[in-house]
Amino acid sequence: MSLNKIDLPPRLIAQLYPRSLMPDNSITVAAEIVAEAPDIETASKQPPVEESSGTGTTTEWKSLGGNQKNIMVIVDYTTDLHLPDPAFTFLSQILNACKLGPNDVVIINRNNYPHTPYEQLLDHFTGKVVLLFGTTAAAFGFPFEIPPYQVQTFAGYTVMHAPALDALKDDKPAKTQLWSSFKKIFNL
Repeated sequence: MSLNKIDLPPRLIAQLYPRSLMPDNSITVAAEIVAEAPDIETASKQPPVEESSGTGTTTEWKSLGGNQKNIMVIVDYTTDLHLPDPAFTFLSQILNACKLGPNDVVIINRNNYPHTPYEQLLDHFTGKVVLLFGTTAAAFGFPFEIPPYQVQTFAGYTVMHAPALDALKDDKPAKTQLWSSFKKIFNL
């Protein structure tokens, strides 16, 4: 292994550089990642916390990213709080190719919100682009289904779904189709 080529997991990078790699407004996100990292195994198996108030139930929202460009990345991982490191690394590479960073999107693990209606997720996270990985449009809650990689407009949202990030990272034809969809969505 060369000193010029050392691969570090994203969580370790966030711990080493919590301030210098991100703009000032995303320091809280880095702090949350760092805080979760040591205890990720126990945290990843906990369901979303719902607190009861006098008027109803309040959901504790869990997500990654700053959502500066109103792009929602929906994943579905049952064993992770957000998504596994290899999937995050691959997603970061995809976003980088689109001239986007993790702070431009919000990453939401649908598994954390199994009973939350999709409308509530869209309202809370204010996304205009909804990228679904490992779940379909209908499974997410949209009242329609589309083939993988097809870009669909619905009620002011641009929607696209693809296989899980883990399945995509080593599948060259699938990555080509994904890139074609991203070129349409992001005008590349």
